[in-house]
Amino acid sequence: MSERKYALPSFNALAAFEAVARLQGFARAAEELNTSQPAISRHIRNLEIRFGTLLFDRGSSPIRLTRKGQQFYAGVVQGLDMLQDSVHGLARTGNLVTLVCSHSVSHLLLMPRHGQLRKALGPEVELRLLTAEYNLTRSAIDTGADIVFEYSSLPPAEKHVVVCEEEIKPVGTPELIEQAKEALESSCAPPPLLELSKDNFGWMTWRDWQRAHPDFAGWQVREEFDSYVYLLEAAAAGAGLGLGWRSFADSYLARGSLVEMPVDWHSRNTRLYAKLTRFGRANPSAQRCLELLEHMAAGTGPQ
Repeated sequence: MSERKYALPSFNALAAFEAVARLQGFARAAEELNTSQPAISRHIRNLEIRFGTLLFDRGSSPIRLTRKGQQFYAGVVQGLDMLQDSVHGLARTGNLVTLVCSHSVSHLLLMPRHGQLRKALGPEVELRLLTAEYNLTRSAIDTGADIVFEYSSLPPAEKHVVVCEEEIKPVGTPELIEQAKEALESSCAPPPLLELSKDNFGWMTWRDWQRAHPDFAGWQVREEFDSYVYLLEAAAAGAGLGLGWRSFADSYLARGSLVEMPVDWHSRNTRLYAKLTRFGRANPSAQRCLELLEHMAAGTGPQ
């Protein structure tokens, strides 16, 4: 008998980990998975023993992933998404449009518009979102993706639309924004800063912001995050100031959990593009989807 190729944790353990991370609680994960909280806790503990590291900071409320936990979560979600897509693909009928993007683009830009996009495409078209770490999105083209989202200072050679411009300003809770305003006007201590720890693919960092806005020089980064979604959640919880990208942070600003620093939006030539792949060029539904994304980005709605 051939040797087993993969030495992986059980699917139940991975599902438990994903649910606890997403729902930020053991009890909520147990309820969703229709099991007991002790069973969920046992799965998480076994994973932590297996890897020799803590995956969750149990001292925070709600519980949060540790740095290692964030890294593991990104891989687990990507793997489960691909597995789910494969399962759906076996029973799929009709047209399919596959979009590949980062978790942040999926969660903050596409999911709020998902229902509108599905409705505009029509019931005969199946829309699939495949998330991957940003540096892996290009490799996902070989899986049959029709549209890929990428950041660039130059327009792609392929047919594309601009999803959003890079317009940034600091955001935080009302209390931290007031502290930041006072720090700019006097010598009081500035609030801490929250930063993305990922490799930079062209988006703005606090160092870039401080070079463009010297009044912020010397303000220190307290905490780094692997996910922009987690960074915004931490900023909304009062952990520090984050750099808010217009479009990405819109839902937080609209409901008031984050407010803007009273400064102008800082614009650069980096944009988020959606572009057709070789599969998308042969898929009329993907071309229609690209047009809809352009209308939604412009705020004109489906045409």
